[in-house]
Amino acid sequence: MHRHPLYDRLNFMDFLQIALIFLIGLLTVFLTVSGVQVFFILRDLRKMLLRFNNNLQRGDDSTPEIKAEVIKKVVKSKLPKRKVFKMR
Repeated sequence: MHRHPLYDRLNFMDFLQIALIFLIGLLTVFLTVSGVQVFFILRDLRKMLLRFNNNLQRGDDSTPEIKAEVIKKVVKSKLPKRKVFKMR
């Protein structure tokens, strides 16, 4: 019976080792790409939260000023006061 020349060097255990090395490499690439994506998502989330926090901080400082301006405009407007609900 004639054997292939590589058959003696490459037996079944070597095939499993090659398959495992290939799978480990594939999983390493997949997990690395996923880790980079998670990093970018967390970085964008941090930027968004910092912007939101800054908006809240500025909003707290400017609320009395805005309220005063709205009251001035309401007082200046000479719209007649209307009753929303009529009492019988």
